[in-house]
Amino acid sequence: MANIPWTRDIGNGLRMCAVGGLEDIERVAAFDALIHGAGSEVTWSTWMRDHPHMRASAWLFIEEAASRQVVASLCLIPWRIHYAGVELRSAEMGVVGTLPAYRGRRLQHVLNQRFAELIHADGFDLSHIQGIPYFYRQFGYEYALPLEAWWRLELHMVPLNPPTNEQLYCRLANLNDLPILEQLYAQAAAALDVAALRDEAVWRFLLGPALLTETAAETWLICDMSGTCMGYFRVARQGFGDGLIVAESSLLSPEAARVALAHVRQLAEDRAKPFVRLNLPAATTLVVVARSLGAHDGNSYGWQIRLPNPLGLLRKLAPVLNQRIAASIYAGLTRDIVLDFYRHACRLRFTDGAISAVEAVEPGTSADLQLPPQLFAPLLLGHRSLAEMNPMYPDASAPGASRPLIELLFPTLRGWLYMPY
Repeated sequence: MANIPWTRDIGNGLRMCAVGGLEDIERVAAFDALIHGAGSEVTWSTWMRDHPHMRASAWLFIEEAASRQVVASLCLIPWRIHYAGVELRSAEMGVVGTLPAYRGRRLQHVLNQRFAELIHADGFDLSHIQGIPYFYRQFGYEYALPLEAWWRLELHMVPLNPPTNEQLYCRLANLNDLPILEQLYAQAAAALDVAALRDEAVWRFLLGPALLTETAAETWLICDMSGTCMGYFRVARQGFGDGLIVAESSLLSPEAARVALAHVRQLAEDRAKPFVRLNLPAATTLVVVARSLGAHDGNSYGWQIRLPNPLGLLRKLAPVLNQRIAASIYAGLTRDIVLDFYRHACRLRFTDGAISAVEAVEPGTSADLQLPPQLFAPLLLGHRSLAEMNPMYPDASAPGASRPLIELLFPTLRGWLYMPY
């Protein structure tokens, strides 16, 4: 028996649906192009059909029941993320839109309710969204990881023939390079405290179907004269701003970085791009070398993140918290630590230096940390320290005796999410 697409009547002649067959894919892709730009249908239909981890049934839309006109939509894009070596699952809310005539009718609230049901049913640990400013705070999201860095490098700053101790050149990657790309990406992800994980299937998508989409990026290998790959970088074909965008990089030696930047300058000149934008973490070699040449920071945006089940997430991250205790003056700790998020609270019970229980308690219990609930995501993910939050949020605080322990458990971290599409 064929699967019947999921639907739910939401009143006022509208129904919410999940994408079913090819007809739905085409209708929703056409609608998303109305919202996100003419010509982008291929992007959305390719994602639905060809991405190895996206499911068309996780694309939700609202339609007029009588005319079947699509009036609002969003989708759930599954990610795998590592947090200090612990694998987590995150649900990106993507491709969100509502027709202008239907805005103000809380249709995105209805879609978000279904999105939350899918998150709960599939046991996701996080949810994240690129999203417009402010709007998603009403759904519990807060800026908690960097996104879209703006390291600007003027073309004249980059030597076209950099002095190096090695003879290196750049070439486009192909499917034969999958093993080395997987290896290099895994090394780059491991160098971060919070990073997206990527398997061979995603690499195949990036080097194949994704090249037809608006999120396409060229993958360039840096090789020595024997053909050995020394690293790679990815150049986006489109993106925010007028510059040529370097959207990803493996770990590179300074020599390889200089060769890569020279190649990027040549690409920018060939494509009439006025500057280079490095959309990369600050500590990557490409950024470090670019800054030495005069690149400056135009600041970044941020991923907005929600924690659907904070207690469950803390239980999953117990090994990391235990390691932080073991490597500190608190080794062997036996005591309760209460985190009060005002609307809810929890107790971490440490016994002989390890978490033995994570339990819900009533808010208002004598607490080691008081924090507005939406701020736990940036604290846990190391995007902002408690000291950075407190001047803006006086209700984010820890008593003097507890503060060193809270700062130990929740330090600032190096986090960055390279795109899987």
